[in-house]
Amino acid sequence: MEIRLFAERILFGTTLEDKLLPLDQYQDECPGPALALPEAPGRPPSLALDRYHQRQRVRFAELRQLHTEKERGLVLHFFANHELLALELLALALLRFPQAPEKFRRGLVQTLKDEQEHVRLYLERLAAVGVAFGQIPVSDFFWRAIAPSPSPLDFVARLSLTLEQANLDYARHYAAAYQQLGDGDTALILDRIYRDEIGHVKHGLLWFNRWRDPALSEWEAYQGVLQMPLTPSRAKGIGFNREGRQEAGLSAAFIDELEVYTRSKGRCPSVYWFDPSCESQVIRPGFTPSQPVRQLAEDLALLPLYLCAPDDVVLLPQRPSLPFLRRLGRAGFAIPELVEHPPGSPLTGELVRRKLRDLRPWGWSPQVERVAAPLREQLSLPQGWREEWRSLYSKAWSAAALRDFLRLYDEEWLANALVVGWACASMEEVGVQLARLVAEGWERVVVKGVFGAAGQSQVRLAPLQPRADQLAQVARLLEAQGEVVVEPWLEKVVDLSAQVEIDQGGRGRLLGWTRFFTDPRGQYCGSFVSQPLGGLDQEGRRFLCGEGRDQRRLWRFFETLAGFLAGRLAGSGYTGPLGVDALVFRQGGRLRLKPIVEINPRFTMGRVALGLARRVNASRTALWLILNHRQVESAGFAGIPAFAAHLEERFPVELKGEHLSRGVISTTDPARAQAFATLLLVGESLEECKAYFAGLPGKVGEWMKYC
Repeated sequence: MEIRLFAERILFGTTLEDKLLPLDQYQDECPGPALALPEAPGRPPSLALDRYHQRQRVRFAELRQLHTEKERGLVLHFFANHELLALELLALALLRFPQAPEKFRRGLVQTLKDEQEHVRLYLERLAAVGVAFGQIPVSDFFWRAIAPSPSPLDFVARLSLTLEQANLDYARHYAAAYQQLGDGDTALILDRIYRDEIGHVKHGLLWFNRWRDPALSEWEAYQGVLQMPLTPSRAKGIGFNREGRQEAGLSAAFIDELEVYTRSKGRCPSVYWFDPSCESQVIRPGFTPSQPVRQLAEDLALLPLYLCAPDDVVLLPQRPSLPFLRRLGRAGFAIPELVEHPPGSPLTGELVRRKLRDLRPWGWSPQVERVAAPLREQLSLPQGWREEWRSLYSKAWSAAALRDFLRLYDEEWLANALVVGWACASMEEVGVQLARLVAEGWERVVVKGVFGAAGQSQVRLAPLQPRADQLAQVARLLEAQGEVVVEPWLEKVVDLSAQVEIDQGGRGRLLGWTRFFTDPRGQYCGSFVSQPLGGLDQEGRRFLCGEGRDQRRLWRFFETLAGFLAGRLAGSGYTGPLGVDALVFRQGGRLRLKPIVEINPRFTMGRVALGLARRVNASRTALWLILNHRQVESAGFAGIPAFAAHLEERFPVELKGEHLSRGVISTTDPARAQAFATLLLVGESLEECKAYFAGLPGKVGEWMKYC
């Protein structure tokens, strides 16, 4: 039989008998003219592709758990349709590319015959489990994505290197799953299909490499050929089968890139980016970040990875190294789509033409709004920055909120109104407040600029006899910021942070709370990611949990606080992340909670710690640290890469199920770091986490005393 006649019967036939037409001997002497692209292949009515859009869909993702016998049968239904689509697409390629090399066309015929056998095997198994082929609507996605291929090169990239490569994951995963369920017959079918798919990918790869641009790498050429709605994400299934890809002949570099590649398969992504200077931009219009701040932004640019969904987008100035991304992925962290973008530049390129869910910068500011403006204008996204939000960054606003909250919630374990700061706009007002605090018995006071974070813009003094240089500092703060807040210096015991999301309806949803720690200057050092009560004495634990050791006590309290703050924010129209720092302190020999120290209308390191907690075994203690190059070098290491490699090799991460249970892992790329690094330490106890740094000289060895 002529290949053309065989392909026409398969493509346009309307029965399964047509699709499964046997072919023992064939010739290719009359390939004929190239066929125009048909709208759809011929199908029996119950398998017509347009039914997918006319009837209620059953989504493959909804069946992955294989909970019931029916679900297990419907999964096979999906696979059978994929194999049917594959043989129809192969028939289409034979008709669309009659002038392709003879060996290529003969390879397509052999692949098509394999796909026919796969359909037969699935049909037999479907009948055995009582599922009729055509029982549910079948998807036309791969027909729409692959059929329009303009050339044989595009075709093998889309079918062999995408659809069939993904089946290297799916077939192996489900073969093991069905075997575990005691369905050895289905497992054998999937194992047979898996072996065939390796050969199909190998055949497509052979021709892809023969036809692709030799000036490009295998990965670059593959990315360049694919067109939406196909991306390399479609070449991956459940799990990542490196061995099968190696057997198919894919290069190690290609496999490495694919392993960490992510792009949304349909959900509109949100766009995240890290900008630690956003608060300074709000405070000082036209602010230019210093070199250390720019270095912090670059070194920690990956932090939004721990905030976003796997199919979201993270902007960053430089893509992390592949070895780092692979380590992170193998530790269970989902890698989102990473897009290189120069910091501070307006968004351009392909991103502005995509349909997006929303924009999620670290925090909004006029400068951040300018970066996002092309996206907002192109996609009619809501405005991101409002001038009235400037006051939300002010410590005066936080102090007023605390004062009102304590009036409403006068509970014994909370601080009283005496510890609430007072906003002052002149040195005379500062003097009045200092005198008040002296009268109330406070021996130490802190004067804070209304804007400033992490221990910055603060003057600590004795209110009875402040030094002249301290008063001069306060005067400079007043001149620069217009206001300062005067409050007692409290004997800190524990720093806490509540993480809240204000939704579009103005409701405040508590996401969780964390415990963090700072150095003596108030600079953030890190957070407890898991077991936040670790290392606290009995008094501290009893205070936070109550006499009944109620672990939910603090959660319920912060829920109340979240609702209160949402009400305070209602008039501003603010939506998005909100971090609330709180403090447990000792006064008169008793512990008290100051529920609002400052409010940050942005993402915070505490929010990152909550994101990291999703990957940590909840029964373990975990610490997340930020270190700088001076600390690392004081420990005798040549730089951050050497320091991180030392810890990760000495204390490799261990997984319990899908969660980290022990070890050290970098959470930003040490290979790219110039000045700052972040590390996640996981152990059975706080003592074990501290032991990872035991014996290290210099400032790093002292770091754990702040926990």
